[in-house]
Amino acid sequence: MPKLATISTWTAGVIQVPQEQDEGIEEWWKSSLAHLSQAQKCSVAAILTYTTWNIWKERNRRVFEQKCLQPHQVVLLIKEEINLRRVACGTPVVH
Repeated sequence: MPKLATISTWTAGVIQVPQEQDEGIEEWWKSSLAHLSQAQKCSVAAILTYTTWNIWKERNRRVFEQKCLQPHQVVLLIKEEINLRRVACGTPVVH
């Protein structure tokens, strides 16, 4: 599975690894968006969505197909989907 640290590095720290090991997804998601402007929230939420979706798809690939991708391959899929979104909808603001 891709490590959130990899996603954090790729987004230049915009997406942060949860601070607390027992922090729930909802709390982590909200804290990731809390300090951002509205435009940034939309872009970061899109990255969070594509990241969690691709982690879920990788989980299903492992459980149901007995196949697995390396973390960097999952990150490439995330980037590919975000680029497809960018072409269709415009460039998200991540700064």
